Amino acid sequence: MGLLSKNKYVLLFIALLAVSSSAWVVRILPELSATTIAFWRMFLASLMAFVISYKTIFVFVPNKKILLAGFFLGFHFALFFRSVQLTSIAEAALLGTIAPVFTEFYSIFFQKKVFSFKVFFGLFLAILGAFILISQSSFSDTSTLGNLLAVLCSVAMAVVLLVGKDVRKSVGLFEYSRWVFLYAAVCLFLISLYQGISVFDFSTSNFGWFVFLAAVPTMIGHNIFYFLVKTLSATTIAAVPLGEPVISSVGAFFLFGEPVGFFVFLGGLITLLGVYIIIKNDS
Repeated sequence: MGLLSKNKYVLLFIALLAVSSSAWVVRILPELSATTIAFWRMFLASLMAFVISYKTIFVFVPNKKILLAGFFLGFHFALFFRSVQLTSIAEAALLGTIAPVFTEFYSIFFQKKVFSFKVFFGLFLAILGAFILISQSSFSDTSTLGNLLAVLCSVAMAVVLLVGKDVRKSVGLFEYSRWVFLYAAVCLFLISLYQGISVFDFSTSNFGWFVFLAAVPTMIGHNIFYFLVKTLSATTIAAVPLGEPVISSVGAFFLFGEPVGFFVFLGGLITLLGVYIIIKNDS
């Protein structure tokens, strides 16, 4: 644990790379229901986690807090995808990653965490950088509901991380994540029924991408977050995804030839600086 704690920056960067890869895969995939993609991502990740932790399948019984975290993770994906449909991707990307604001305020007001000016300054820089990053995108005029859903998406992720920090004190990593992913899949399946969408309506050629989404951004990315949230604050973990637009933009440049303009570079630099300040000073 000591060695891993010393390498928290490396682990967080690996997690950032992993979760950012989901945007590239969704770009590659043909037209598919977002709920379908999210369902298979969660369901397959759950199966992988169960296989890895098979020795404790009958030892640990999930509690209500894990059920809560799982369903909120499912809501997180559903709310974000729906917000993208109702508002611009730029607005959804910005408002959908402000979870550290909610985790920090919760920690201060309900967990009596000491106020840190440096952490708030880091939050300010990270969100400012994200705003600059997407400032060249077109913002829609009738996007109030979509923006609200994006904010609720951030609230949902904040709940996942706050609950995870509490539960992970006494529960193993895969014993926790396997059930969180499974409950998220159940939540997304119920949402698909409400939407009248069949999660089984996809080409078999897409299944390999579902496996990738389960293995890389979920089993690697999310599990690193759940591993580190035991020793780091929920705000620190929640701040890392603010760097997703930066990594996604760089990846899009190499994979799809999308240009990286001045504002993308400037905003990305400010965002990463803000995230670094948070990680360096938060406890």
